[in-house]
Amino acid sequence: MVSKQQNRIGPHLVGIFGRKAGSVKGYRYSKAMKDLGVVWNEKSLNAYFTNPRKFIKGTRMAFAGLRKKKDRDDLIAYLKQATAK
Repeated sequence: MVSKQQNRIGPHLVGIFGRKAGSVKGYRYSKAMKDLGVVWNEKSLNAYFTNPRKFIKGTRMAFAGLRKKKDRDDLIAYLKQATAK
């Protein structure tokens, strides 16, 4: 379980489910991420993990995405458990 709310290469992920994208204080987001207006949940994370650059046009994130549905499902399940407050 993730216990620290410390930003590093990306913003911390504690409490990501139900949190508005681009809203962690102290992290410098791209304008695209700040303006996205999405709340992170299973559906939005799946869309993001499928094709990040399509989901957030203009993002600085270098993540290419996950092609396999099982990989996305596994990651979402892990995040749901590991990032709970």
